[in-house]
Amino acid sequence: MSTTQQTFRSRVDASSAFEDFPIDGVVAGEPKGRVHWLRQEGVGEGMLLTGIFTGEPSTFPYQYAGDETFHVIEGSVTIQMENGESVDLKPGDIASFPKGAKSTWKIHEPFRKFFVISG
Repeated sequence: MSTTQQTFRSRVDASSAFEDFPIDGVVAGEPKGRVHWLRQEGVGEGMLLTGIFTGEPSTFPYQYAGDETFHVIEGSVTIQMENGESVDLKPGDIASFPKGAKSTWKIHEPFRKFFVISG
């Protein structure tokens, strides 16, 4: 396993560069997913992705590509897991989901999270 000595830094504000994040299988609304990447390293084992995700009120399926932990910065979301568990999250909440878990997201109001995905 390699290590890096590089420090990653970003500033996220209205002028920051966000890119479109396509969302498949939208059930309702228009998520208008956008992401601002802080780190994008590797694919599969050893993967590390971090950044800010934003989305608009909508409902869509989502399968976690890696272990994902995130902190809700603004907005609210209900995440219905395939196993029947339902998680309601709002600003200040932190949640963590296992790789491969299937869910349906319902974003209730404009949403922003800081995420870390590892694999």
